[in-house]
Amino acid sequence: MNTMSVTTYSLREQLGRPIDFTFTDPSGKDVQVSLPFAKKLELSEFPARAKTELGVDAIEAVAFQFDGLDDPELDRFAEQLAANGVRLVNAAIDAGGDLREPDPAKRSAHIAVRKQWIDRFAAMGSAFVRVDAGSPLAPHDGQEPPRHLVVALRELGAHAAEKGTRLLVENHGGPTTDPVWMNKLLDAVGKDRCGLLLDLGNFQVVLAPMMAALFGDSDGQPFDIARAFDGVDLSPVYADINALAPRAEYVHVKAHHVNDDGGVGAVDLVRAIGILTAHGYSGPLSVEYEGTGGDPWAKTARVVEVAAAAARGAAR
Repeated sequence: MNTMSVTTYSLREQLGRPIDFTFTDPSGKDVQVSLPFAKKLELSEFPARAKTELGVDAIEAVAFQFDGLDDPELDRFAEQLAANGVRLVNAAIDAGGDLREPDPAKRSAHIAVRKQWIDRFAAMGSAFVRVDAGSPLAPHDGQEPPRHLVVALRELGAHAAEKGTRLLVENHGGPTTDPVWMNKLLDAVGKDRCGLLLDLGNFQVVLAPMMAALFGDSDGQPFDIARAFDGVDLSPVYADINALAPRAEYVHVKAHHVNDDGGVGAVDLVRAIGILTAHGYSGPLSVEYEGTGGDPWAKTARVVEVAAAAARGAAR
């Protein structure tokens, strides 16, 4: 039976501090995106509220939501996990630069930072730690994953195993949205070192309108994600999910919006979770709500409800 989980990113609008993303764009330039959010609660309050308001006893943390490796909130977060009987099932580690960086010295520094984050979350008992296989905005510039990326992931995978956790990579933009490229990467790294975090919404046909909406917003105000998908044919998403589902060890149940009538989109979660179940997937289903506006707790709870019902239905 699937474990239901919720990532702290789903409640980013209430967890305070601007979220700053720095990516390498297809031209090789660094691009920074800042999402300004008001602080209504501390990250350390999330485990208790996720249990009482979302009905889950498993959660996922996101490294960049903390103020660095020395943030005292990390210790408070760990204390509250234990105090509330909530398990940390995964930690998404985006901090630390680009693992596809060709310069060996820079790449070594990026690996070192990730190892420190792995240590912090492994100490909290996280079953998995996720790193990116390069910048989410990187171009799909070759059919074969670069050898230095493979070596970096093998090193990080060995380190994670030594710390008692499991390294994952995610389809998270750039070439990783291509299931063929991703399967080649996982084959090259080896199952002994690294597994797959399958995000149900992180494929090119979904990411393209998301990026257009994000970068087209110049006034810093929240954009209407639902409108970004008007007229978009999402049928290729389900073929991509089917291509990667056999390797999935952890799944992000991605929801971009919750309508007033309770409908969840853009991905059809019933169809997507049905594909997972057909491939025998019984691992965690971690809700990642990416909508904006309204009550994110109520909307995240609705996604949890829909995903859980879809999993039960598919298992029958």
